[in-house]
Amino acid sequence: MSPSLPPLSNFDSAHIIGCCGAGCAPLARILLEKGFRVSGSDLLDNAAAAALRRHGAQIAPAGHRAGNIPADDDRLLVIRTSAAGPENPEVAEAMRRGLPVLRRGEALAITADSYKRPVAVSGSHGKTSVSAMLAWLLRELGADPGYMIGGSVTGWESAGAAGDGDLFVTEADESDGTHALLHPHLGIVTNVEDDHAWSLGGFEALERNFKAFAAQSETLLYCASEETDRLFKDHPHAVRIDLANIPENFLPGFGHFQRLDGAIAFEIAALLGFDLNEAMRKLREFPGVERRLSVRYNGAVTVIEDYAHHPTELRESIRSLRGLYPGRRLVAIFQPHRYARLERYFDEFTVELKKADLVFVTPVFAAWTGSGKRSSEDLAAAVGGTALEGSWDDMGAQAGLELKKGDVAAIIGAGDLPKILPSLIAAAKAAI
Repeated sequence: MSPSLPPLSNFDSAHIIGCCGAGCAPLARILLEKGFRVSGSDLLDNAAAAALRRHGAQIAPAGHRAGNIPADDDRLLVIRTSAAGPENPEVAEAMRRGLPVLRRGEALAITADSYKRPVAVSGSHGKTSVSAMLAWLLRELGADPGYMIGGSVTGWESAGAAGDGDLFVTEADESDGTHALLHPHLGIVTNVEDDHAWSLGGFEALERNFKAFAAQSETLLYCASEETDRLFKDHPHAVRIDLANIPENFLPGFGHFQRLDGAIAFEIAALLGFDLNEAMRKLREFPGVERRLSVRYNGAVTVIEDYAHHPTELRESIRSLRGLYPGRRLVAIFQPHRYARLERYFDEFTVELKKADLVFVTPVFAAWTGSGKRSSEDLAAAVGGTALEGSWDDMGAQAGLELKKGDVAAIIGAGDLPKILPSLIAAAKAAI
């Protein structure tokens, strides 16, 4: 454990700033199940807030206020989303009171340290799918793992659970470097690319973080590539898996990248000592992760939602769609995720989107930056597609006018693109 971080046992209550996000809501659920008093706040009062309240958390009405932090609690840990900086009134109040304030990734690290066998999945792509498949598989095989998943497993109420204190499956986020704080029993690296390098000071800094994560893993499982072979060649307990050798009939009915993620989850289960025949049988029943090749409507037109937002992910998404729906016209509705990513990978996005038969591009999901050197209009022009504009209903209707019977319409992106679904599905139902 990092000497700069206090152990989780120092606390019996937690206040989470940004408690409804995909990273913080599951962590809140874990702490609740561990017996912590949990309070929190967020800019939105949504379904995640309601679910946390049902399980005993004290979630403030929407908004951040200094008064949201519980008073007179000397065993209180304050956890903040990365989006909440020193100017946030609750962060400022916690610091004024001398309370420990940890980033979500730091709090995750000390939570993982409270388990006997933490299993951490890092990498540029596939973290959510691999960790979700693994947590689901372990439960099906009779274990009671704790888990912290950054997406929603189909059919599960929560992406976080405390488990029995032995195994803990978690994503290890490289985007802010906090994966380097984990000390897993088994560390996994799915791949290494330069996504998020800009937030860490460059690709070399990103590589250093991956090497630190690997060095702190008792055993390391990594997927073979020129990059990972170079980075992890000196690890004394490394297990190398070559996904190029995964047969095409592995997990039939799954998309290409889902089969690769499943192969990683299967290898992890093997390293943890579970029965391989039973693991393979159970893995075929995996219900999926929301926003990963999720079917949203299946009629005259099939509407799919996928989370791909990096060129590598986009390539695999389109490859999977072509494999799952051979011979059908592919209509891609793509939302660039952040201006920095669009600018950095503009040419690569162009190459991959041209593999679809018809392309629409929505406005950029801006996140923390409101403008950039490249626009959605630029990308649409480069691809030979159409830049959508207006409300989500307007954009769905505009794209829907081009749908024909037999089409596969895929909305692809990691932002708020699902808002286009109601009008797009209405158009899909009317397609002839």
